[in-house]
Amino acid sequence: MATRLIGSDLLPSLSWGITRDHIVSRFFPLLAMLMVVSLRADGLAWDYPQSYRSIVEAARQERELIIYSVVHADAAVADLLAAFRQRYPFIHVSNTDGDGARTYRRFKREIAEGRRSADFIWSSAMDLQEKLINDGLSQAYPSPQKPSLPTWAHWQDLGYGVTQEPIAFVYNSRYLAPDEMPRTHAGLRALLEKKKDRLAGRLAVYDPERSEVGMLLLSQDMRVTRDSWNLFDAFGLVAARGYSTSRDMLLNIVKGDQWIGYDVIASYAMDMQRTHPELVVVYPDDYVLMLSRVAIITANAHHPNSAKLFLDFMLSREGQTILKNYGMGSVRADIGVPKDQLRINPRRTQAIRIGPGLLSGLDSLIRAQFLRRWREARSGRS
Repeated sequence: MATRLIGSDLLPSLSWGITRDHIVSRFFPLLAMLMVVSLRADGLAWDYPQSYRSIVEAARQERELIIYSVVHADAAVADLLAAFRQRYPFIHVSNTDGDGARTYRRFKREIAEGRRSADFIWSSAMDLQEKLINDGLSQAYPSPQKPSLPTWAHWQDLGYGVTQEPIAFVYNSRYLAPDEMPRTHAGLRALLEKKKDRLAGRLAVYDPERSEVGMLLLSQDMRVTRDSWNLFDAFGLVAARGYSTSRDMLLNIVKGDQWIGYDVIASYAMDMQRTHPELVVVYPDDYVLMLSRVAIITANAHHPNSAKLFLDFMLSREGQTILKNYGMGSVRADIGVPKDQLRINPRRTQAIRIGPGLLSGLDSLIRAQFLRRWREARSGRS
């Protein structure tokens, strides 16, 4: 979580004569010093070069940062931006949250029209982010945080993965018992086939025709195993309901309209589980896809230095800890995974790598073939 100062209203008066004001006046300066020990006297992190000061000063002149995000985790974004503003109070941050495909089209349209657009884009639509990189719409920046990242989480200094998030099954324990819920993809297929009447209309999935993240995840399932089509055919047997986002799936699972969610971004489920304990997250035993939200600094950014500061902050230990506290696994090796993810067998994870390999799913012919076969599966004609 972002570091917060302890106010005097949180300290009770003590019966042996020391007041709250006395405690605050005597110990608050020491506490403040302890909370900034990771910074040098000039305000920079110890592992940053002296030349980084020029980026900070340039950002001070820019005074603004425009972010387009596809996160849908309001509390996580609020905490992250609050901590960033505390570090760099001279930067006014404007953040717009939206759908991956709509954000991509908006940015492309604004650039084509010569209008001012985002300085920084942060999205779970990894393939669309890679398309922006491939089209020359991202600028290279060798972040000083890069040595702390795995090789799959960055691509030629043009794009950076800022989270490591498992893709999971989710179910509502009011309608399914723990021993009923499968732990593998093959097991889920068997359940749908065996209990297709009971589960009719009770499965929530991404609609790849409306969701770019859904298209990405389903195509990645296919990369792991061709048996995925057998599972997708079973979706048609139970008339699975399609949604645009994990959040929409989860809301309908909580309501009981659906009982099971497939390929759900687990961080959203874990966040919603705080108020809806009936939600249960299952990390499949056969394989777990690992999604990363990709961040880029746009090629025509009007505030490129502010964007560099924000990227570095997101990748720093402080930024990554904030995201971790909302279930978004860190890409850094020196920060542990969220407690819930300790259940995942690391040998069974399948990280979605940043790079040109993501572009294959955007090929019009491949995409058309996939969607045609998907429609057949959903209709039960396959």
